[in-house]
Amino acid sequence: MIILLPLLVLCGLLVSVFFIGADLPANDPSWDGAMACGFVAYVLVAFLFFLTGRPLRVPFNDGKFFTVAHRLLGCVAGGFIVLHVGLSLWAEPLTGRYLLPGGPGYMLAGLAGLLLAALLIGPSFHAVRGRIWRKATRFRQAHGLMALILLGMASFHVTGARLHVRAREQMIALSVIAAFCAALPWVGRYGRLPRPAGHRRRHTAPVAVRMAMVAGGVSLGACVLYGVRLSQWLAP
Repeated sequence: MIILLPLLVLCGLLVSVFFIGADLPANDPSWDGAMACGFVAYVLVAFLFFLTGRPLRVPFNDGKFFTVAHRLLGCVAGGFIVLHVGLSLWAEPLTGRYLLPGGPGYMLAGLAGLLLAALLIGPSFHAVRGRIWRKATRFRQAHGLMALILLGMASFHVTGARLHVRAREQMIALSVIAAFCAALPWVGRYGRLPRPAGHRRRHTAPVAVRMAMVAGGVSLGACVLYGVRLSQWLAP
């Protein structure tokens, strides 16, 4: 579970960007819960640029662990994107008007992010990937490009909506964090440290499954707690 420490650090940084110094009036619990789901989805999407599926030095697990963890956390992120959209429409049906052609660019960017998430998650499973790409290299290139676009679209959606990120300093901080996360795969590929001695722990895919379940369950509980209680407590 040590791999979740960078996720907690990233979450803390983004919490400081989203919430510190901002007046956040409490709304309906379903709306606040929808916003919390969107926040969790953004954190996970950014984190997956660190946990790319390539083996890391820590934890010293086999490659299957990182592949399964990346895929399942991607599915968790996709689930929270769906919850963000669904709860937003349920809490405020008029939001649907902003998703139609001609709507605000930041809302259409969010809709494009939802479609990109589906395109990223579906082909990540071998049964689907094998029918689209014959070479794994082509899949990784397309997957990486779409992930970059998704992170960019999500960042534009967050800053354009101006619900939580309004000040110029917040936008700059969010952009720096997103750019740093986007650069991590390149740094990891071309700035690798020497291979550590010893053998990696084998048969660790079940650990990745449990980790994804814990991350998803805790995140969902936090969203419910924020929608029901914390949003009221943080309101000015």
